[in-house]
Amino acid sequence: MPDATNEAWRRVHLRRCLHGIAAVALAFFAGAGAFAQDKTQDKSPVRSFDIVQNDDGYVANVVMFAPVSPNIAWDVLTDFDNMHKWVPNVRESKVAARDGNAVTVEQKGVAKFGLLRFDYESARRMQLDPKNTILSTQVSGSMRRLVSLMKVSPEGTGTRLDYKLEIEPAGIAATVMSKKFLQHEVTEQFTAIVGEMVKRGK
Repeated sequence: MPDATNEAWRRVHLRRCLHGIAAVALAFFAGAGAFAQDKTQDKSPVRSFDIVQNDDGYVANVVMFAPVSPNIAWDVLTDFDNMHKWVPNVRESKVAARDGNAVTVEQKGVAKFGLLRFDYESARRMQLDPKNTILSTQVSGSMRRLVSLMKVSPEGTGTRLDYKLEIEPAGIAATVMSKKFLQHEVTEQFTAIVGEMVKRGK
């Protein structure tokens, strides 16, 4: 009986030790993940991000800063033929038509957030007010409605970017999209775009 009792206590002690080790490991990896997330956020050009969800979709207002001149920022924002080279969620991008300051851009890509993803394609009419604004309206594509306005303005030694997005998802996108999904996609997209601006500004 004493041996059986000692064996039972040893098993209880072993389980407690294993639980303790597991807890320490989880805390370590959670801390490492938070550190990595903080590092990612440190590199983000986003100053503020506000999303409102309504019955039809989402409205997002984003304020960003790029440490480059407005000329460089504008050149990158309107380099539609090469955007797939540096924006991670864009696979194909090309100018399909030009009419003065109106440009029709066709794009294909995949939006991803964790295990969630969906393929998309769009044709958008870009109305350009050179060096000031880009008004983008979807004329065909995966979304029920997609309209955005980008405003470019000088600020200090860099450029302020004010971006408004109105989006109504359709099909599989409607089942996948959420506030977090949309914020992740927009932040990832513009982190890459501002990264290209910085690269060209060197």
